[in-house]
Amino acid sequence: MKKFLILLLLYSCFIFSAVAQQAAPTVNEVIALALEKNPAVQAASLDVKTRSALKRTALDIPKTEVSLLYGQYNSVQKKDNNITISQSIPFPTLLGRQHTLNSMEVRHSELQETITRNETIFQVKQTVNQLLYFKAREQALLKQDSLLVHLVRIADVQYRTGEGTLLGKTTAETQLVEMKNQLHRNAADIQTTIRHLQLLTQSPEIKDVTGVLETFVTDFQIDSVDALENPNIILAKQNVLIADQQRKVEAARMLPDLRFGYFNQTLIGFQNIEGQEIYYGSDKRFQGFQVGLSFPLWFAPHTSKVKAANLAAQSAEKQAEASQLHITQQYSQAIQELNKNKNSLTYLRSSALITADLISKQSRRSFESGELDYSTLLQNLRQVLSIREQYLLALYEYNNSIVTLQYLNGNK
Repeated sequence: MKKFLILLLLYSCFIFSAVAQQAAPTVNEVIALALEKNPAVQAASLDVKTRSALKRTALDIPKTEVSLLYGQYNSVQKKDNNITISQSIPFPTLLGRQHTLNSMEVRHSELQETITRNETIFQVKQTVNQLLYFKAREQALLKQDSLLVHLVRIADVQYRTGEGTLLGKTTAETQLVEMKNQLHRNAADIQTTIRHLQLLTQSPEIKDVTGVLETFVTDFQIDSVDALENPNIILAKQNVLIADQQRKVEAARMLPDLRFGYFNQTLIGFQNIEGQEIYYGSDKRFQGFQVGLSFPLWFAPHTSKVKAANLAAQSAEKQAEASQLHITQQYSQAIQELNKNKNSLTYLRSSALITADLISKQSRRSFESGELDYSTLLQNLRQVLSIREQYLLALYEYNNSIVTLQYLNGNK
């Protein structure tokens, strides 16, 4: 019974392990994980909430003043008391402009979050593309490795039977060792890329990604207008609006503050009311209100702040122009890079790969028939591998070109 349970447990573990290996996430699932767990994205999201919480601070007014006056301010014999409540309120124009500025800053933080998410998606796509490239290269190297193992066996048999030379056997073994080294280096590159993906997604359980290099990206429609939808350009334009609104806020600070007050006090003693002397004690209170304006006596500091804000607005406009020019140039270069990689890929698919397959087949047949020696065969096989690696590299660069264009237009 124990043996049966142990076997059942081992079988369950094997099935679970097999399912886990098959459950490698797709690129979209990896992106979703990164957007959920990446600290940079989380920080940007918290900044939006912070700015939203600060939006109401535009209506922040000074503290209400409550003061008590007590003593002989009305007569020598009696001590009166005066309670005064006063409130200073910034001019409504300032409050309105500050509220608009706070709303703009909330929008700024939202755009910054969009940029962070866009950059995170870009990094994930680049990393996944790199991982798929190394995996495809591993398959090409393994195919070459299997062929070299077969050739080494043949070379060893021929050497032992006297049909081959020691040089041929050594050359074949050297090529096999070199291929093993390339496989080890490529395996290390795969692990490094996976660790980078785990860091981006904060998900150590990711061990692989579902997908192949040839179908990693879909056809991309090029539109120069898309470059203007880049979130960095939109953010730069938002900075212009914010700088202009800050200038308006500084100008509104020169407007007078409104002051309102209320007092309630005693006036112990006789008061002449319509020719009659009437005595008022501490139980009788007198009240009233006051209104006023607060003007700045010295305008130079305010004028300097308005001037500085105006210069900052002009600077923001130039930075927006520079940002748009830079992104547009990047988009143009990315299109040129895409066309270059597409042409290279078309050539490799239509000509070079076909030639490589032909060289591989004919070389093996010629070698088996004795028409080709080891050195020439290995040289031809290296050429075949080089062409296949060129194809994989061109495919990787083509994918990267599309990923870059998607990033530049905000992954829309």
